[in-house]
Amino acid sequence: MLAGAVALLVTLTGCNLPVSQWVPDFNKDGKIDQTEIDRQTKVIADSMAKGLETQRRQTQLHPFLVCVRRHESDRGAYPHVNGYVAQNPRSSASGAYQFIDSSWRTLSARAGYPGYARAKQAPWFVQDAVALHTFKNGGRGHWNGTGC
Repeated sequence: MLAGAVALLVTLTGCNLPVSQWVPDFNKDGKIDQTEIDRQTKVIADSMAKGLETQRRQTQLHPFLVCVRRHESDRGAYPHVNGYVAQNPRSSASGAYQFIDSSWRTLSARAGYPGYARAKQAPWFVQDAVALHTFKNGGRGHWNGTGC
């Protein structure tokens, strides 16, 4: 699946370089075959996936987000990553940052992640991205009671 995404990305970005410029002749036979293209595509896809995972983990460790998760959903050990499916028993607030459903739908759409009716239904990295977007766009007040 990632290999297809890489091929699509290369096509869409206009980076249609000749195969010889992005695929090494691994077997040194003087020509590049589909096996070599597939191998290099996997290398590129793996590198992109690793970079994306690194970026997501860096966001997860943002000090404000760690603090909010600790107060809102996970009082366990640092970096407080066990509350992503938390549900408030007295309201619709859910997820690591305890967004109420109506706020979640509005804020997640603004952050570019629509499609999840409730925060706890979104993957951890989407919850982090929405919370960070909210924080960076003046939404710190949502968590005033946390002390963060």
